[in-house]
Amino acid sequence: MLKKNRIKLSILLPPAVGYSIRLHQPLLMKYKPSGRYVFRFAVTFLINLINWPFRTYERLFINPTYDRKDISKPPVFIIGHWRSGTTYLHNLMCQDPDMAYVTTYHSVFPDTLFNSSGRILFKNFMRLFIPRKRKGDNVQLSADFPQEDEFTLGAYSSICFYHFWMFPREMMRFYEQFVRFQGQDALVVSNWEKEYKRLINKAVRNKGGEQFVSKNPVNTARIKQLLKAFPKAKFIHIHRNPVEVYLSTLHFFNSMMPRLRLQSITATDLEKQTIDLYTKLMGDFLEQRQLIPTGQLVEIGFEDLQASPVKKIHSIYQNLGLSGFEDMLPQLENYLQSLKGYKKNEHQISPSKLEELKKAFKPYMQAFEYSIPDTIKIMDE
Repeated sequence: MLKKNRIKLSILLPPAVGYSIRLHQPLLMKYKPSGRYVFRFAVTFLINLINWPFRTYERLFINPTYDRKDISKPPVFIIGHWRSGTTYLHNLMCQDPDMAYVTTYHSVFPDTLFNSSGRILFKNFMRLFIPRKRKGDNVQLSADFPQEDEFTLGAYSSICFYHFWMFPREMMRFYEQFVRFQGQDALVVSNWEKEYKRLINKAVRNKGGEQFVSKNPVNTARIKQLLKAFPKAKFIHIHRNPVEVYLSTLHFFNSMMPRLRLQSITATDLEKQTIDLYTKLMGDFLEQRQLIPTGQLVEIGFEDLQASPVKKIHSIYQNLGLSGFEDMLPQLENYLQSLKGYKKNEHQISPSKLEELKKAFKPYMQAFEYSIPDTIKIMDE
């Protein structure tokens, strides 16, 4: 008997669907959605409103338990610019049953996680609407798969760089405010740290592991703040050829942003911001890297991880003093087997744009020993 295919509507909405109205409304009032996105805004607000009683119950009666809990093991932060292999590395690490992580559902509805009625409603809602694959890179999606925790932080705190998905013209302003913490009141930053610790405790409870592993490219430039909150935190920095990263990031933004934004942006402005974002994020990382104590940082190249994933994960575990590699090995090998046949996007670039990137990215090409990749197709002007 043939199974019926489950209906998938494949609709993405701005991440604010799970936000607190207290954070949601001032954000929307300040940056004002473009007229063409009024319907998207209205649907987002309606879901947010429906979620209000469930979210409020969890915040009042469940969250205090996790505010009082200690974090038993130092968190592991996977950092690196978007499209540098952070998702791939995160998925590999999450094959370890001792690793806890934020799921896609948790990332959007962090305060409808343990409220059973709300969880049934909104998780089924997400399963119905979430696409099977991410449009920008064909990575498989599921409500239970590992996800970036920056989305989750946006539901708790005003400090969230991922507001740019809704308001892309404000990307670099958000970088200064929410990555570099410029102009932020000390109390607001302290609250961000508190919310991050609760996020970790809830993820540990949700997934059953003991050690939290985060994938959040934004954290690449937040080393100083993360070490203040988690002095014994461990970091895995993954890097990739800057030219490939730029082309892949721009493609990803162009693929995903039209489905999430509440504000329009020109192609020229998005290209400029993508270059600026890389130079600021990686420049800030190189300045702060020396703050990480010996034995708490591993740096790897995406190309090396792709070539020898089991060997590289084993090396990470050894260098960071993590236990459990042998226990995770069968599951890790099964996961790698499931990825066979996956094809990466191919990119092309004009000679003039390549020259612009060579000039902008020169310090980072040198820092990580990269040259112009021969996999990039040069097109005519």
